[in-house]
Amino acid sequence: MGHRVEVLELLAKKHNDWINVCKSFGASKEVAEDVVQDMYIKLHYWSQKNDRSLMYNNEEVNYYFVFKALRSIYLDNSKQESKTFNPETEDIFTNQSNEEDLEQQEMYSDIEDKLSKMYWYDRKIFELVYVKKISRLQLSEMTGISYHSIKRTVKKVKNLIK
Repeated sequence: MGHRVEVLELLAKKHNDWINVCKSFGASKEVAEDVVQDMYIKLHYWSQKNDRSLMYNNEEVNYYFVFKALRSIYLDNSKQESKTFNPETEDIFTNQSNEEDLEQQEMYSDIEDKLSKMYWYDRKIFELVYVKKISRLQLSEMTGISYHSIKRTVKKVKNLIK
């Protein structure tokens, strides 16, 4: 039971990062908070069954796994909201924006699918640069990986996603 508490503690240390990830999906601050709280619950239950996919090692959470969980929860919540139609509060224009939101969600799902099929190194570099917002130069200094190697990897991932 002690290990599960550690997982939640590690997740909680990055609370503001998880909020920012949700905001990058288009969520408001309040929705982002709700999604992150749901993620804590979901990953708590997941950690009881399978810690290996949730952790890179004993001290590092699998950020890509958390990203996927946040995205999944956000999309599920968005789909539920778009199914409820109240003619008094919504009109034709609102439905058009919901269609655009669904198209954007499908695009994010496609990107997630492509990322999940990539080599772990490529996915991790992309995640650190775009999700964690670490500059390429900073990442190079932190890891010892050459700046040009990181730049080529990010370019390759972007081309695969396009």
